[in-house]
Amino acid sequence: MEIRKEITFLCGIRGPLLLLIASALLQLFYTGSQDWVFFDRAALGEGQWWRLLSGHLVHTNAMHLLLNGGAVAALWLLHGQFYRVPVYLGLVALLSLVISLGLWAWFPDVALYGGLSGVLHGLFCWGACRDMAQRRLSGALLLAGCWGKVAWELFAGPSAATAELIEAEVAVSSHLLGALAGSAIGLMSWVAQLELGGRRRAISP
Repeated sequence: MEIRKEITFLCGIRGPLLLLIASALLQLFYTGSQDWVFFDRAALGEGQWWRLLSGHLVHTNAMHLLLNGGAVAALWLLHGQFYRVPVYLGLVALLSLVISLGLWAWFPDVALYGGLSGVLHGLFCWGACRDMAQRRLSGALLLAGCWGKVAWELFAGPSAATAELIEAEVAVSSHLLGALAGSAIGLMSWVAQLELGGRRRAISP
């Protein structure tokens, strides 16, 4: 059983690797000309809908990519046992869409956005909910910690040091939307899991 868990955990690196490769290739080949991939409110208004997804893969500079790449790896170490490739990539795509649509609808002051940080907050909260579904106290602590971080950013403002490193303003709004979306998806999955378990027990002989 332990060997099976270890294999599942190691196989979970495939999704994060694909995500990192896509972001790295975009950064490598389109440095200086990413105008067609960032979340751009004006361009979206003209029908360039691919930006709803691509804006989360592109980064402002190499340091921005390295910071987010490190976070992708850290989340795999934390929750890699949940990262089946279709689930992981589907979740990344869904979080990207929800965050982009949320920025469009509720944060009109955000004209340009790029980076994985919003999606990473969503993955973190989703993984914490999965931990909670397995009755791990650490899941509740992680979820509370993420929401505490977001609340602090909303109250005190984003990190000036991070903004200097990535040469852009930190979009706290994307962190909020990512945490909301990740928490909602994780909790809905937990409820669905409980209902499925109840039905199975109900039909057992």
